[in-house]
Amino acid sequence: MKNFTSVLQLTIFLSLLYLSATAQNLQLHYDFGKADDGELNADREHFTTTLEMFRPDSLGSTFFFVDMNYDSENGMSFAYWEIARTFKLPKIKNLRLELGYNDGMFIPSAWLVGLQTPFTIGPASISTSLYYRAEKGAKSADAQFTGVWFMMLFKGKVTLSGFVDVWSQDDYNLLGDKDGKRVVFLTEPQLWYNIHKKFALGGEVEFSRNLFTFDGDVEVMPTLAVKWTF
Repeated sequence: MKNFTSVLQLTIFLSLLYLSATAQNLQLHYDFGKADDGELNADREHFTTTLEMFRPDSLGSTFFFVDMNYDSENGMSFAYWEIARTFKLPKIKNLRLELGYNDGMFIPSAWLVGLQTPFTIGPASISTSLYYRAEKGAKSADAQFTGVWFMMLFKGKVTLSGFVDVWSQDDYNLLGDKDGKRVVFLTEPQLWYNIHKKFALGGEVEFSRNLFTFDGDVEVMPTLAVKWTF
């Protein structure tokens, strides 16, 4: 109950803080996935809030999100955020320069620079990005591919959205020393039923490999959620 109270307080605070911005939403998820990494229990049974903002302009677009987990008696137990800025390139219609920054608790920060290609297929808006990835403390540079999709169906009643990330990062041996690279896979498709233009019910399913468990298994973490769009 204490965690839920903290979630409500944060939801109200963030709603007021970003009320003047455009094209953003606040999501409240309940994670109930089951996972393990050998003998380590990695189950999730907690609330997560996600604040997203996407704002296009004449020069390109800005996107950010902030994730916060509430798996502690005192409230928030984890926070992570990403921000990305694209810039249109002169005389090149569907190619943009993109700069990004990722950071969070217990996670090394990373700078990203690359190229983004936005396009549409039927009702779907899609973008693909290929980055040079520089993670703090990494033995050498890495690469990352990101794909993002968004579409509305059934006269705007249903929204399909999500992303897929694939990147390389340092691997470690049993002694805890850096030993080559490993590939991390993460995708989070979302499904929403839009009860109102501002309120939706739905959720997401997180599929990952080498993200928070390292036994080679693909982990599946579903959520149920509500979303408020400002």
